[in-house]
Amino acid sequence: MTAIKVGLVGPGTIGRVHRDAIAAAEGVELTAVAGGTAEELAAFGTPANVQFFADASTMIDDADLDAVVIATPSGSHYAPARAALDKGLHVVVEKPLAVDLEEAIDLYHRSLAADLVCSTMSQRRLEAQHQDIHRRLHAGELGRPIAIEGQVYWHRADAYYDEKPWRKLDAQGGGSLFNQGIHTLDLMLWLFGPVASVTAEATNMAGRAGGSEDFCQALLVFENGARGTLITSTTTPPGRPAALMLFTDQGHVALNHTDVVDWSFPDQPLPAAADSSIKSGAGSQVSIGIRGHVDQWEDVRDAIFDKRPARITFRDGLEAVRVITAIYRSAETGRRVAMNEIGDA
Repeated sequence: MTAIKVGLVGPGTIGRVHRDAIAAAEGVELTAVAGGTAEELAAFGTPANVQFFADASTMIDDADLDAVVIATPSGSHYAPARAALDKGLHVVVEKPLAVDLEEAIDLYHRSLAADLVCSTMSQRRLEAQHQDIHRRLHAGELGRPIAIEGQVYWHRADAYYDEKPWRKLDAQGGGSLFNQGIHTLDLMLWLFGPVASVTAEATNMAGRAGGSEDFCQALLVFENGARGTLITSTTTPPGRPAALMLFTDQGHVALNHTDVVDWSFPDQPLPAAADSSIKSGAGSQVSIGIRGHVDQWEDVRDAIFDKRPARITFRDGLEAVRVITAIYRSAETGRRVAMNEIGDA
């Protein structure tokens, strides 16, 4: 295998990010694209040596591929991901792994049975500052975790929801937690570990039809006894970079997007600096750049060549879906929800 041949399902906004990230990752080549509206295909362009297919099933059946990336709307990840796994192809799924918990569990089971490289996009884990903090926290160098707080005060105008109506639908994962806040939640789970219970409230402040929330707040109790709070919003203009704060029994760190703005651990050097090209999506989903996606594609490439699991797997994607399911259930019922009430693999 000289280069990993990738088929892309969904040439929309995030599909174009994958197009550019794949082009920037040595040893990975985009060779096929499936689906898309006429407007999406016009914006996507016609990269050299890329075949276009009307739908995912035809591409998966007929194209010469090693891997498939799913970049369709959140609620439609399951069918093409399952088809690719059944075909024996490595699979990358843009976040979330799925909106429906049972679908996420099934994809995880199939990934284990297939013994293929299967990765959910959670590229913010791979940023240098997060890698450094995670390593030191789990080595015990920063003390015992006490609390973690994530804030995603972003903004999406009405035009954003009108452009793609699925973003208004809770059943399609269009809410601020599933669609915007999931990266911050994923970091919280990766840094502090499994959650034991959640208490949450979610609302649609703009009153858009479809049911997807534009403001969500959750209290998390972690299995290690630490506490967490998460706020996600798309109704707070103009939007500010996502913030993350970690507190231990020895100090704390505060980050605004990639920047470490407060560090109080005695005798501990500042974390490694992030790549300056990694941008915030606070005000627009098209402003994030490709650096994080390139990093994850390079890991997927290396995992395929080295015959090892990806650093970020379907299990990681499943855990985020489980916690989000619990948060929405708590918001709907008005009670604390224990994670043992939520289906697992």
